[in-house]
Amino acid sequence: MKLGGLIKKISRLFYTVSFLKKQQIIYQLKYRIKKVKSLAPFMPATPVQVRFLKFRFNVPQQKIVEGDRSFTFLNLEHTFVNDINWDEQRYGKLWNYNLQYFDFLRQQDISDDTKLLWLREIGDWLVSGRLKPEPYPVSLRIINTIRFLNGIQYNNEDLTRQLYAQVNYLDTRLEYHLLGNHLLENGFALLAGGCFFKKVDWELKAKRLLTEQLNEQILDDGAHFELSPMYHQIILFRMLELLDWYQSVENADAAFISFITQKTVKMLGWLKIITFNNGDIPHFNDSATGIAFTSAQLFGFAAHLGLTVEAEATLGSSGYRKYRNNNYECVVDVGPVGPSYQPGHSHADALSFILYANNTPFIVDAGTSTYQIGQRRDYERSTHAHNTVEVNGVNQSDVWGGFRVGRRADVTVTEQTGNRLCAAQNGYKKSFGILHNRCFDFNDNSIIITDFTSPVNNNLKCRALFHFNPSINVKFVDANKLEAGNGMAVLTLNGAKNIQLQNYQFAQAYNLYAEATLLTVEFDAQLETIIDFKL
Repeated sequence: MKLGGLIKKISRLFYTVSFLKKQQIIYQLKYRIKKVKSLAPFMPATPVQVRFLKFRFNVPQQKIVEGDRSFTFLNLEHTFVNDINWDEQRYGKLWNYNLQYFDFLRQQDISDDTKLLWLREIGDWLVSGRLKPEPYPVSLRIINTIRFLNGIQYNNEDLTRQLYAQVNYLDTRLEYHLLGNHLLENGFALLAGGCFFKKVDWELKAKRLLTEQLNEQILDDGAHFELSPMYHQIILFRMLELLDWYQSVENADAAFISFITQKTVKMLGWLKIITFNNGDIPHFNDSATGIAFTSAQLFGFAAHLGLTVEAEATLGSSGYRKYRNNNYECVVDVGPVGPSYQPGHSHADALSFILYANNTPFIVDAGTSTYQIGQRRDYERSTHAHNTVEVNGVNQSDVWGGFRVGRRADVTVTEQTGNRLCAAQNGYKKSFGILHNRCFDFNDNSIIITDFTSPVNNNLKCRALFHFNPSINVKFVDANKLEAGNGMAVLTLNGAKNIQLQNYQFAQAYNLYAEATLLTVEFDAQLETIIDFKL
């Protein structure tokens, strides 16, 4: 490696590590040194006592298993010819994680005997060391298993000892090296395990953990701090599920229930305002269709628990702003990469926006289709995959390694009055000595977006990017004017130096793509984009 490349690599590592908490570094080292190869040391020597919990609302599950051994996760299907390989890796780590979650325990057309058989199988694999235990899939499987065993009122000594070993392992392997949503999932599972096995120390530890982490991870406006609407939905479901079963536990902690309820209501309020009228969420950062329960489902679960959604929720600390009228809904990202110490699900998308017109997706995020480290993952996190300005083909923030961020852009809101929003991001300050400034003016029948750099540098290649939904066709009607969506809107590009229409692969869901249109607009001093709606 040449000296320049080595210096760049060291600089990237320095900036990446500098944002981590001391706790993360300590536990990274601890867990790398003290590895767990099996659950055998965590197995109880004697039978364990259990108490059944009350899960009051049924949780639907889309079809995962077809026939005896055909599993579909992330839109990829695999049929096991003989025994199930619980460590199947041919489709990547996330596919295998989904196999290990055991969400299919909620699938109604699989017999209870088959589900019990598979639980014993994976338990045997974990105890024997054929499958290495990992805290995140263990956490999700613990809750799914407890829900299933409660549903059929099943108490088998071998099975409950294996389940106990998983909770016992989790208690020693909480994901302090990652923090974020992983640690919350650990806490939910540890609490369920503590209550199911009547282990007061697990229960108390989990409540302390959840209280501490929820106070940090749920922002003032109700958003989950990883700033992914999808992960917000995932964590919100866990909160609702917790309220569902924990309130029926003997001598349940009333203060803890009140705390969880308050956080849940705030999260519901944020989700209500960020959700589009047609029920979609904006796919900012790592968000995709078909992973979490929909907003409508979550609001239904909340209603079942007697929770009401705050009608006057206001977007603030999450960095998102939403503008809507009878013609369109637009969500703008004026927030930072977040959280600073766990940006694994963040993208280089400062000042990007997502626009729905007439209740249909119009200008969209390119989407998230994979967590596999590689070219597609790098693209989906890049500035080029978002509706913002890219300078010289460089990312605003240094997203790398699939889930890492080195140097990152800071965003400053410079004006927010009525229907006008202006902000600046400094992601290009060090490399090119400029700020990217963007203003939005939201009118009844139009949106005006003004982009400029300060100071102006005509030697740089500034390109504004607009990713259209696959259903939207785009064509030129003049040199600087385009029609989109069969006359739905006309885009006028004042100050454009070069305008191009290209194709791009829109991620409809994980591993599912559709061809769509990308509009790239090169400019020097300033670009004014006028979107006139003809609805």
